[in-house]
Amino acid sequence: MGKIMTMDIDLVGDLTTLNKIIETLNQAVDVREVLQSALSDLLGLMRLETGWIFLVDDESQDSWAGKGFRLCAYQNLPPVLAVDDPEAWDKGCDCQGFCKSGKLVEAYNEVRCSRLSESLGDRQGLAVHASIPLRAGEQVLGILNIASPDWDVFTPQSLALLTNIGNQMGNSLERARLFDMLREQRIQEQSTLLELSNQLLSRLVMEDIMAYLVEVVPNLLKADACALLLPAEDPEFLDFKVAKGWSMDPVALKRQIPFDERSGPGTVMLTQEPLIADNIELRDPAPWAPDWVLAEGFRGHAVFPLIAEGESVGVMTINTRRPHAWDAEEIRFMRLVVNQIALAIETARLHQEEVERQRLEEELAVGRKIQLSLLPKSPPEIPGWEFAATYKSARQVSGDFYDFYYLPERRIGIVIADVVDKGVPAALFMALSRTVIRTMALSGRGPAAALKKANELILKDSSASLFLTAFFARLNPLDGCLRFANAGHNRPLWLHANTGKCQELIAKGSLLAVLYKLELEEKEVRLEVGDHVVFYTDGLTDAMNPTGEVFGEERLRQVIEDNVGVTAQEMLDNIMDAVTAFSRDTPMADDLTLIVVSRVRIN
Repeated sequence: MGKIMTMDIDLVGDLTTLNKIIETLNQAVDVREVLQSALSDLLGLMRLETGWIFLVDDESQDSWAGKGFRLCAYQNLPPVLAVDDPEAWDKGCDCQGFCKSGKLVEAYNEVRCSRLSESLGDRQGLAVHASIPLRAGEQVLGILNIASPDWDVFTPQSLALLTNIGNQMGNSLERARLFDMLREQRIQEQSTLLELSNQLLSRLVMEDIMAYLVEVVPNLLKADACALLLPAEDPEFLDFKVAKGWSMDPVALKRQIPFDERSGPGTVMLTQEPLIADNIELRDPAPWAPDWVLAEGFRGHAVFPLIAEGESVGVMTINTRRPHAWDAEEIRFMRLVVNQIALAIETARLHQEEVERQRLEEELAVGRKIQLSLLPKSPPEIPGWEFAATYKSARQVSGDFYDFYYLPERRIGIVIADVVDKGVPAALFMALSRTVIRTMALSGRGPAAALKKANELILKDSSASLFLTAFFARLNPLDGCLRFANAGHNRPLWLHANTGKCQELIAKGSLLAVLYKLELEEKEVRLEVGDHVVFYTDGLTDAMNPTGEVFGEERLRQVIEDNVGVTAQEMLDNIMDAVTAFSRDTPMADDLTLIVVSRVRIN
């Protein structure tokens, strides 16, 4: 529970910092003045130290920091990039060259830093940077560089964060530039655009964004009608999500438009280029033009793509019922509006995914707590015997389980099983299987009979196409007899104290929940003082190291044979230590369960 609370605190802290960056960029009159603080907060959010920002500046024609660019913000530069060092800064660099030549086209770009490689001095291990073009539509306004020793430092999540912040910076820079250009001519439009940006970014629920857009956008764009279309569940169509000014509401009527070249919106989605028509009556008829669209009487027509992280997420249509000549400033302004809308839609989508992820994490945490409660609280305590067990899941919940039963005639039941799957489906199937096997074991049936009956009931009660392996042993503590049956599970290893060698406990049998007719062999062995039996699931032997090599049964045998004379808990700890040392922090690919049963001398 403490770990979950820490994760929640970290997440809240990160979201607070992200919101602070966005708020700072949106509220600044001159965005360039706050790029330093935004860069510092961004580096802290990413747990990195070094970054710098170039802005495109056509008036900067000397070579300092690169012709046509200005270094406007930097954080924790290494000594080799001291800002007063001509060797480092009195020249251009690769990322600027890529920008000028149109090669800095991705949302984020891996760049081996030429300033670092070509300058002599202390680089503090830095070699590469993620270069994010600060865009407004198709125009690059600057470059955000975040440096690290190696590209692998950048996770998909951190790159998505960089892309999001880069988009914010680009839109904020463009908003500031537009404010400067149109200070006198378009002051009211600029104020409205700033309000639109703040209002959209303050809404994280898609329905709230839609409700706001339908009221504001027609007036903002001075249009008779507008509509927002997003991909439908059927990938061949686009759905109307909001519409204003239409005689027949296409949202209420559940109208759809083909997502292909036959329709204007479909073409715009595919090409990511706007479609502008001053008077659609003067154009060739579109391949797809149903009566319900023609009946609206639109003349001026514009369709703009909504693009987020390079992907088309929807289109905005803007219509007038009289011919309308769209000038360059109108088109530019509309591009900026739809950029803000696309960013808001993508932010809302990411927010919804995060909400769903948190909800799932919370549900899985509860599921894990319930699942752990199904496992034995502690192993049996019987004079002359020691029991030890451990369980680790590859995910929040697991398909492995084990159990100990106190059976009639003072016998002890031992079960270990593994559902052949992982995650939530395996966990649910595990809960069913555990209950059925436990009930059959407590009924007094022998190992083979109990597993056969459990197989029959599981097949009747479950329609899932899942199956499991199981090993059921019944121990007589008085004479050391271990009677067992194996339904396709890993064979336990029996360490003989007198020889120091392992022997497999072999009994023929196939998996549970596959066939109604289950053939199981039942065997019996007698354990002597000092003997150990090690039960395990394949998550142990399949544990991998960084090179992809598996731990394997031979290593397991060797560890067991190297530990003659230890206690059951010591045997278990030594096996787990060996697996941990072998895997070297390689993530688990499968659930792992381990049981050790040892016969000891009674003092």
